[in-house]
Parts: sequence; C-alpha cells; structure tokens
Amino acid sequence: MDKAWFTAEELKNKGELGSSPQGINKRAREKNWLWQRRYGKQGVTKEYHISSLPLSTQNELYPQQYPLAAEEPAAYTVSHHDDPIKRLQGYLAGMKPDEYAVLLGFLAEKGAAGLLDLISKANR
Repeated sequence: MDKAWFTAEELKNKGELGSSPQGINKRAREKNWLWQRRYGKQGVTKEYHISSLPLSTQNELYPQQYPLAAEEPAAYTVSHHDDPIKRLQGYLAGMKPDEYAVLLGFLAEKGAAGLLDLISKANR
C-alpha cells in the first residue's frame, strides 16, 4: 500500500462517503477517526488513517488489500481509540499552537493537580 493517510478532499465520493469535505470531517469527528495534521500550501488540514474509514471506502481506495466483508463488524470492537494515552496523544496533536501554549502555561503554573482540580470542578 502506497498511502495510508487521506484528507477529506481526497475522500470525496469514495465508498459511502459523500461529496462534501465538511460532511466527511463531521463524520470523522462523530466516529472518532484516527487523524493527524497535514501542513500544506493553504495551511493545516486533517488527514485520516485508512483503518478508520468505512469498509466501502477502504475497498475503493485499495480493493486488493481491503476486500469488502460479507457482513458489517460487530457494533462494539476494541480499538486503539480505547487506549486513553493514544486518545490523549491524538487530542494534543490536534490542538492549535495557541491552545497548546495555553495548556503548557497552565501546567507550568498549576501542575497536573491544578488541571485535575479544574476538571473535577467542571464535572460537578
């Protein structure tokens, strides 16, 4: 396989995905697709890993490597998204530079205990 990461623009009309990059990005957020930043001429965009995409889309991109299954997978499957460290790393990687700077400043000033206290207060 030559390529494993795709932008919403590249995924338009692939498999069951629609023609709108905004709709693809919305679906990616709702389904918690694995993503990373791609820096390009027009700024920063997200690109999604092929393993997160629907089977029909995987099949259209690489038919030999991702043949369509006879049936859909079970509703609950264990994935890398269940690992809290991986989820945190993905979230941090997706932060804007100014958001990341604010987080680091907060942690430098108040530490992890301060962050946990803030989270605890917000969940009450």
